[in-house]
Amino acid sequence: MWQRTCDHHPMFFQSAIRFHYLISVNGMLPSAYGGMRCARSPAHRQALPPRDASEDVMIAAKKQKETSSNNGACMECFETIQVNMPTYSRSQRTIAQYIIDHPSRALSLSIHDMAAEIGTSASSITRFCRKLGYDSLRDMRVSLAASSDHRAAEDFQEAMSIVGSPERLASDYLQHITDVCGKTLEVNSMETLQEAARLIAQAESVYLFGIGASALAVSNLLGKLVKLKIRCIYSADSDMNVQMADSAGANDVAIAFSYSGFTTDVVKGARNAHDNGCPLITVTHQGDSPLQSISDYALLCPAVEQLTRVTTLFSNYAQAIIVDILFLLVARQLDINPRELLQEYRSIMQSPDAL
Repeated sequence: MWQRTCDHHPMFFQSAIRFHYLISVNGMLPSAYGGMRCARSPAHRQALPPRDASEDVMIAAKKQKETSSNNGACMECFETIQVNMPTYSRSQRTIAQYIIDHPSRALSLSIHDMAAEIGTSASSITRFCRKLGYDSLRDMRVSLAASSDHRAAEDFQEAMSIVGSPERLASDYLQHITDVCGKTLEVNSMETLQEAARLIAQAESVYLFGIGASALAVSNLLGKLVKLKIRCIYSADSDMNVQMADSAGANDVAIAFSYSGFTTDVVKGARNAHDNGCPLITVTHQGDSPLQSISDYALLCPAVEQLTRVTTLFSNYAQAIIVDILFLLVARQLDINPRELLQEYRSIMQSPDAL
């Protein structure tokens, strides 16, 4: 039987001879991990016979094939998550959206910190990874690490595509702004905007939350509400904002800005205020998020750009038009006389030398 096997399978014969040589000459024994371990001292080891060059070529080709296969799997990771979205439970959809929106945090956080930030359990994240064909979160991170940079670059390239020719840049950019503002009005009902304005007009204090790009919208709203003599509480220090939220009550209102809806300090501050009975208005993008899940009145920004973006472009305009509409509705609720308001503002801001 041995002879027949060797005749029909010459590669088997060569492998058997090589294995016998390792044992008899070098004292090598098979390792429990699939490799080899030495049973004799280094002094007794001898050089192995040279391998055939074709064997090296086969090994190199195999490694190249495995690398290409892994790269393909990496590039398909985000697509796999998105394509299977309809099959997910509510908890799995939240996990999926978090990974899509925050791949860098999904790569850096421990599974327990990630679960706490999402509002789920570590075991739920593990089950989600296995549903996608990965053994664990660590295995899925291999795909995410390779694809996140590529995805961010593609998003930026897509944004740059609006440039077209330099001669058309201004008109194309203006058209995109018009489209964003139009979509923002489509996804928000006037009833929700009016109810949010009523809360702001009647509130003793307005607590504002927003950092990063969303801080621009917060500053915009802050400046407008102050002109209407509405007391606003806001700090550029996000940790201080979280602490000040403990003072919010049922007679106040909190307004939280976060395009992604996952910004940790914004969610913390908004949750603190909401837990104290303070009504919460959120300005965030369409889709499930921790911020929107605790909102009483959700004002939505259309999904006009990827959340893993190189820089913000059009989402700022969505937030800006919401701020402007709220300001006009609040002014109407307070029955503000524009002439009197302008005259009073000029009186306050005039130079001290003119007093």
